[in-house]
Amino acid sequence: MGRWRPGGHTEDINVDLTAHWAGFAAVIIFVLGYALVVTEEFTSLRKSKPMILASGIIWTIIGIQYAGSGLGHAAEEAVEHFLIEFAELFLFLLTAMTYVNAMTERRIFDALRSWLVHHGFSYRRLFWVTGIISFFLSPI
Repeated sequence: MGRWRPGGHTEDINVDLTAHWAGFAAVIIFVLGYALVVTEEFTSLRKSKPMILASGIIWTIIGIQYAGSGLGHAAEEAVEHFLIEFAELFLFLLTAMTYVNAMTERRIFDALRSWLVHHGFSYRRLFWVTGIISFFLSPI
């Protein structure tokens, strides 16, 4: 299994937590968080809240273990790396949702659907057309 190397360093940084209490605690916290996601309908708790809490606790446990092993810099670099990736994804999704909401508000999708149906596109054909368009636009 490949290991993430912070900052592209060639040193092999690995703290094995598979048989450590921290590894077991991380798995238990993940399972509890996932159980809260599954019971969303009964708890009225949004899925994101238990997952963010669980991931924060797991990252804290991992950070403490890395700091205790003298690898605090590696934990810091890992958190920075993943935080930047999360921020990039968050900003992309925020922008995409803003565009979709603006187009929905201006009824662009309704106009497009009625134009396509008016020009003889069946729902099956609409499915394939939108799938093909999405396939080619997704890398952009």
